[in-house]
Amino acid sequence: MKLLKFIYKLIVIAAIIVSVVLSLNLYGVEFLSPYMLMRFEYIKTYPNIRFYEDALPMKDGIAVIFRGKIGILNSDTIKWTKVTYQNHKGYSDGQVAVAYVLGGKYLHIITASEQKDIMYPVAIKDVKVKSGKVCVLLSNSNENYLIAYDNNQNILFSAKLNEKVIDFDIAGEFAVAIVKSTSTGDLAISHIDKRGVYMSKVLPATFSKVKKLFVIQNYITVWDGKTLSVYDLQLQKKKQSFTLTGTPQPAVGNPEVLWTTKSIFVYNKYTDRFLLKNLQNFDWAAATKDKIVVTKGSRVEIYSLNLNRLKQLKVPSYGFVKAVLSQDKLYYIFNDRIECYKERW
Repeated sequence: MKLLKFIYKLIVIAAIIVSVVLSLNLYGVEFLSPYMLMRFEYIKTYPNIRFYEDALPMKDGIAVIFRGKIGILNSDTIKWTKVTYQNHKGYSDGQVAVAYVLGGKYLHIITASEQKDIMYPVAIKDVKVKSGKVCVLLSNSNENYLIAYDNNQNILFSAKLNEKVIDFDIAGEFAVAIVKSTSTGDLAISHIDKRGVYMSKVLPATFSKVKKLFVIQNYITVWDGKTLSVYDLQLQKKKQSFTLTGTPQPAVGNPEVLWTTKSIFVYNKYTDRFLLKNLQNFDWAAATKDKIVVTKGSRVEIYSLNLNRLKQLKVPSYGFVKAVLSQDKLYYIFNDRIECYKERW
């Protein structure tokens, strides 16, 4: 009986220690992560996909842009949908994917079950995707329009802007844009939703060099060519600043993870702090809600959102291009095929 009680106490104490250690992960103190014990088991190869343009994670699969076609890969086979123009730009937030030609007039919104094709009278300048929503910037020499779509690909709002749009992003049910007056050259921040431009404010000269804008949680992050600065949604109070080499861009699959070829930038909602980690050079990053994958040559590294490395993998096969995470799957993209691996514990 005493032995059983002793064993029981050991189990309880071990469980308490493990739970405490794992709870520290939320705050960036990652002594142990369950993902360190994870392995990826080979599932399937999708052959004869040559000279692809992009591979984008979605809910329940990935979208493949290939030779002027779009394929949806969500089971044992790949389903090709309508023929489209070639040389697409693509992006995904992990739920939906978009494909478009920069300066073209066709946008394709792709989910695991369907593809919505939209034609505009004005050229597409940029597209943002976040939380299943899509926001499109249309622009010509005289006019700028922002059109947003909800999770069902129905129009959420549409607004005309008379100023030049420097950059914009989705923030929940509205969009935020930094615009430049064509008459005075003044910069302003504008908030846009179903009411149109419902709030606009001229910015001080300190923002004159802003080139990029990202909305992460309830903060706006701006890039001026050297510094990434974090502000509140009205760009009034600065929270943190970081020096970067290279222009940050959102990781495919999770737009709240930013990366350059030398660093990853994330937000920890539990500590309310932004984190920057410098890494050995890489040329691609993709992410989910809890993991980040970076690739360079045949090197594949997987990180937690605390920016601690969980796995270091090496692809032995020739022709490897990059890796894509989609929920519990890891896809290796080669120049003639796609290999699928699934998380195993």
